[in-house]
Amino acid sequence: MANNTIVTVTGEINAADLGPTLSHEHLYCDVSVHSSRPDNQVTDIDLVIAELAAFRLAGGRSIIEVTPEGIGRDAGKLRTISERSGVQIVSGIAFYDESTYPDWLRTATIEQIADYFVREIEEGTDGVRAGLIGELMSHNEPVANASGYRLHEMEERVFIAAAQAQKRTGVAISTHASLGRAGHAQLDVLERHGADLGRVVIGHCDAHWHTDIDLDLDYCLPILARGAYCQFDMIGWTELAADTTRADRIAALMALGHAGKVTLSTDTCRLSQMHRNGGRGFDHVWTSFLPELRVRGVTEAQIDSMLVDAPRSILAAA
Repeated sequence: MANNTIVTVTGEINAADLGPTLSHEHLYCDVSVHSSRPDNQVTDIDLVIAELAAFRLAGGRSIIEVTPEGIGRDAGKLRTISERSGVQIVSGIAFYDESTYPDWLRTATIEQIADYFVREIEEGTDGVRAGLIGELMSHNEPVANASGYRLHEMEERVFIAAAQAQKRTGVAISTHASLGRAGHAQLDVLERHGADLGRVVIGHCDAHWHTDIDLDLDYCLPILARGAYCQFDMIGWTELAADTTRADRIAALMALGHAGKVTLSTDTCRLSQMHRNGGRGFDHVWTSFLPELRVRGVTEAQIDSMLVDAPRSILAAA
């Protein structure tokens, strides 16, 4: 893969054609196997295609779909959604919570896990190749403890395999570092095993928040200093943080010059989040969140960096 191309579920595209991109979404998933919530069964293709019409109308062009193995990943379904909706979709390959690991993974060597990632990237399933590794999960913890968080042994093996697969293929790695603030620990494992941190995206940087904004910046800034990306991908999840709180933190990072290393998304994975069911929809970033950024002085160039330039840099091979 040349460095000016990106692998989507319908084939390679020129990186210049990626356009405005949500960097962490779920278009076909069944997280109910983990959450026990029927609301997490997003398996109605016609519903998702209809919802994506609003995304395109608002200005969206592409979506990075990061549903891992174990919670419904289906590359063929993503290709159908892309073909019928007109939205460019990049599919990730990864594993989710340990409780959803396939049996073979529990006894596989690190090299065998890496081989699996490489096959999905180079050959794919049903003719659909993965365009990155993700969302690569380590467990949630109830309290934000970035300095004390440690990966479980099996999680660490999967992260080591991801580092090996990245070295072999050049693709990016996008992680799930949600409750507990696992980002620093994840980067430590990846760095020890030779990953290119400049192609690593730490997900869910907005899952926690503190009244003192500096405590949140103290989590994000060291991630950025190591060359990785910070992803604010829970926009609209007001049960975790108000979008105004997210906007404050993103505006602060913009003021410090980090537009090229911040990405945006909504992590939509519930039926109740769809417009048809009274939810915010995949267009929420454009219809609700970008105005919050603009009133805080975030420029159109910075918005383009987060929605276009950063995703393109993440996905285009080094």
